[in-house]
Amino acid sequence: MSVRRPRFEEETAAETINISPLIDVIFILLIFFIVTMVFADGSAMNLDVPRASNVRGVDSRAVTVAILPDGSLEIDGKNCASAMLESVLRKRMSDSRSVVVRSDSKVPVSRLVEVMDVAKTCGAREIYVAADKK
Repeated sequence: MSVRRPRFEEETAAETINISPLIDVIFILLIFFIVTMVFADGSAMNLDVPRASNVRGVDSRAVTVAILPDGSLEIDGKNCASAMLESVLRKRMSDSRSVVVRSDSKVPVSRLVEVMDVAKTCGAREIYVAADKK
């Protein structure tokens, strides 16, 4: 005597995988990472920038020169020797004629003026000194 057990599975079970829930999860993760992402900008450098009440934004294509507390220079986040400042600025200013100088408040004014003079020599039409809003 043979015992037959009932089958609870359908004979025509789907052989495809439904990926709709997977796509939903991927989009939710994508939105989460886009919303929580921190955009890198020039203000991320650890500089004690002077404060002013009259502050406005500048062109995003402007070349940023940072003068660190020890007097060393960074152009758009990359270290630059003082002797190479003029040549590097000429290369970087091909698409923009604006320069933003971010100087630590402990840097002597003479160093700031020196960098501004080199930028003017390289053909900068607009030179901005970065400041934080009071």
